[in-house]
Amino acid sequence: FQVLGSSGKLYTCYSSCHFCTCPAFGFSVLQKSESLLCKHLLAVYLSQAMGACQELSVSEEQLTNILLAEEEEEG
Repeated sequence: FQVLGSSGKLYTCYSSCHFCTCPAFGFSVLQKSESLLCKHLLAVYLSQAMGACQELSVSEEQLTNILLAEEEEEG
């Protein structure tokens, strides 16, 4: 899932493996173990429960571009 953060940045959430690309997830969940999830994953789980997700089909090339764009932003 892609979730629009409050800063306007898009974050990718992988609900099947409980992971988000946001800095808060990396720090609060992975490094400090202070939280179980970030607000973006919570938004994904709530929208799934409410049936409010918008599902889009993407090609392998589009998915590659999404994932590479995130790597470029991090590095």
